[in-house]
Amino acid sequence: MPRDIAELKALAERQPELASAAELQISLIETVRRVQGRLTTPWIESSTETLVARLAKGQSLLEFDQILFEWNDVRLLIRQIADILRRYDAVDADGVVALHNVGRAADLPERMRAWFNGTPSPDVEMLDEVLVWAARPYLQRTAEVLQQRVNFDGWRRRTCPACAAEPDFAVITATGERLLVCGRCLVRWPFAATDCPYCGNSDRSRITSMATADGIYRVAICNPCGRYIKALDGRKSPRPLLPYADPIVTLPLDAAVMRRLR
Repeated sequence: MPRDIAELKALAERQPELASAAELQISLIETVRRVQGRLTTPWIESSTETLVARLAKGQSLLEFDQILFEWNDVRLLIRQIADILRRYDAVDADGVVALHNVGRAADLPERMRAWFNGTPSPDVEMLDEVLVWAARPYLQRTAEVLQQRVNFDGWRRRTCPACAAEPDFAVITATGERLLVCGRCLVRWPFAATDCPYCGNSDRSRITSMATADGIYRVAICNPCGRYIKALDGRKSPRPLLPYADPIVTLPLDAAVMRRLR
C-alpha cells in the first residue's frame, strides 16, 4: 500500500471526525494514479543552457504546450473527480453537472490553458480544484523531467520554478531550511524561512507562528496579507512529507488558524 494512502487510512481510524476528508483524498489519489501509471515520458526540447538561463532571469520553465495531455483521459478524469466530489458532498448536483459539461466541452484545452496561465474560473464551482487534480499527473511527470536537467536550489522566489503556481505546503529540513511545495506539480524549492511566500512580507514581527503540540507541524500566518502556509518540521517528524496526506492530517491546524483570524 502506498505510504500516503496508509497514512490517510490510519488517520481515519485515529480521528473519526477526519475520516470523510481522508476517504475523499484516497479516492482522488487512486483515480489520478491510475492515469499517472501509464503516462509516457515527455521530451523537453529546450537545451539545459536555455533552461538555466530562464531560471536566472526569474522565468518559470514549463509552458502549456510542453505538457503532453492525453485529452480523452483528461476529460474522463474531470468527470471521475467531479463524481468523487459529489459522493462526498463537496459539490451539489448542479455543480457536478456543470463540471461534467466542462469536461465534455470542445474548448476544454483552451480553458485549461487559461487556468494554467493564472486566469481563474469563477463561473463553475470547484473547477480550479478539479483542474489541479486532472492536470497533476501530466504536470508532475513533466516537472520530474525538468528536475533531472536543472537544479532549483537558487530559485528562491514565491512561485514554482517549474509551473509558476503558488505553494500550498512547506517542509522545514533537518538544517532548518524551508522548502516550499508547489500546489500544482509538487516541485519543491528553497525560500526564506520567515518570509511570506504569498505577499513577500519579510517583517518577522508581522508573521505569527503556531505549531501542533508535538511540534511536527507548524503554520506561519502573515498579518499583512492574511494568508498562511503550513509546514512539516523535518527536525521533529519521524517521516518525510507526504504531499497528498499531510494537507489532510493538518486540517485541525487549518481550523485553529481560522479561529485565530476571526
